[in-house]
Amino acid sequence: MTAHTHPRSVAAPRVTAALAGLFVLVVLAQAAFAGGLAGGHHMWLSWHENVGDLLVVLPLASLIAGLAFRRRQADTTAMMASRVTLVVLVVAVVATGHAGGGWLAFHIPAAVATVGLATRQAMIAHRAAREASASIKHLPQKETAS
Repeated sequence: MTAHTHPRSVAAPRVTAALAGLFVLVVLAQAAFAGGLAGGHHMWLSWHENVGDLLVVLPLASLIAGLAFRRRQADTTAMMASRVTLVVLVVAVVATGHAGGGWLAFHIPAAVATVGLATRQAMIAHRAAREASASIKHLPQKETAS
């Protein structure tokens, strides 16, 4: 099978897995900041807002990596759609978070959905990286003359 037809083809799988994993950790920190805010400690509001604004960088970097490395190892349509969806969803989460009020009814479940989507990306990318490493180990070695 070629890179274009492999069912688990992921462009830059190690980078994708690292960015998705870091994204999940930062979103979990965001939940802790929101919990502090809900507990009445308003100092967490600026942390939650600032980290949320920066959070867009990680899925955007993943999308750029997927596009940049597509000639070497093309993403499946599903993985590229997942990258685009995560960027759009994170932008929507940030926008609804800044809007506040009734928009929080969308903000919180959408933030949870981003964790699920990023976790899925990390798992698929990790599996693809592991398969790529295994296939490299099984390549025939060239014999060298002594």
